[in-house]
Amino acid sequence: MNRIYAYKGFEVTVGLEPSGNEDVWLLRPRGFVSVVRIRIADAIGDAFKPISLMADGQRPFATEAEAFTAGYSAAQRLIDDCLVL
Repeated sequence: MNRIYAYKGFEVTVGLEPSGNEDVWLLRPRGFVSVVRIRIADAIGDAFKPISLMADGQRPFATEAEAFTAGYSAAQRLIDDCLVL
């Protein structure tokens, strides 16, 4: 599941990967990992390497909304930091 956002001439794609596996004897917490890809709008290839994000304490985000919000927010900060240079 992906969402695509436009931000300051960049295209931000935030994808979610489910976390937790019932087949493993030590169960990981269930939730979502956010995968962020940033590219310049209308360009081929990513402007940055993909970023995987988890919540505090290396735990997955509890809801899809939290994962999407955190991914988009991280992309905004990264883009803003790079544009200042």
